Amino acid sequence: MDILISDVILPATVDLDYGSFKDKDELFRHMVSLLYKAGKIDSEAKFLEALYEREALGSTYMGNGIAIPHGKSDAVISSGIAFCRCTEGGLYESANESGIVKLVFMFAVPAETGDGSYLKLLSTLARLLMHESFIESLYEAKDYTDVVEAIKAAEAELGK
Repeated sequence: MDILISDVILPATVDLDYGSFKDKDELFRHMVSLLYKAGKIDSEAKFLEALYEREALGSTYMGNGIAIPHGKSDAVISSGIAFCRCTEGGLYESANESGIVKLVFMFAVPAETGDGSYLKLLSTLARLLMHESFIESLYEAKDYTDVVEAIKAAEAELGK
């Protein structure tokens, strides 16, 4: 059975009022701390290292104010996604791309996870983010429930 985005995003890993960030490192550290506090990772430092290793391979900036940083690491206890909505946003530089980012999904994936399911999850999110109505629902969300309902509705739409 495929893992759904709505299955691995938790209330503790959603921050809808982050404000702005001075650089990508500040944003990463904040989001990694959400994953750590939610029990998804057992080492913030090791997972940060995995994120930066992945960043060295290519851009995680998606354009349209969106970024999807991700990493596979043995610091990850179980797959998790942190979501951060920044009211002001900040400059997100990744590989040779950059832009102001306000919506960030961070994937934490256990090292032993096969690339197939990991890439399918990333691909699914990228497809969801191609729909303006989904992006609007993320901006309008008032709480975790709104975020998850928007994700579930968009996943169901993709599944048709």
